[in-house]
Amino acid sequence: MSTETRIPALNYDPTDPDKMRLPVGVTCGNCHHIHRCKAIFGHVETDTSCDWSPSRFIAGKTEGAAL
Repeated sequence: MSTETRIPALNYDPTDPDKMRLPVGVTCGNCHHIHRCKAIFGHVETDTSCDWSPSRFIAGKTEGAAL
């Protein structure tokens, strides 16, 4: 069974439909893919939208989290 957490029902940004807005309180820094997106898109940890459409946001593991 997978332990990854996907955030459902992400909304596209009407001003830029290729970007998916992350839920309030969630940033790219919370995503498992942040290192890849920093390299490909130049994202930073404080960004609040995902350039993958539909969003591929997967909550990253936090230190001390149970598997």
